Amino acid sequence: MTERLDEYKERLALLQQNGDLSSDTESLLEEMMADLVELNRSNKALRRAILKTGQTSTMSTRLRDALYE
Repeated sequence: MTERLDEYKERLALLQQNGDLSSDTESLLEEMMADLVELNRSNKALRRAILKTGQTSTMSTRLRDALYE
């Protein structure tokens, strides 16, 4: 995802350099890029949290021992 994000940033910078964007369009695209970056960060944090909860056992030791007997 970061590769695509970098590609979008490059394309936006190129459009800004060429002057192909109106000021309203440019500000909208910059806002969208900022939101995309934040959503990407949030997605990574959520994935890490899910992986952490999946690795720890929520079952107590006594209950696990009783079930395995």
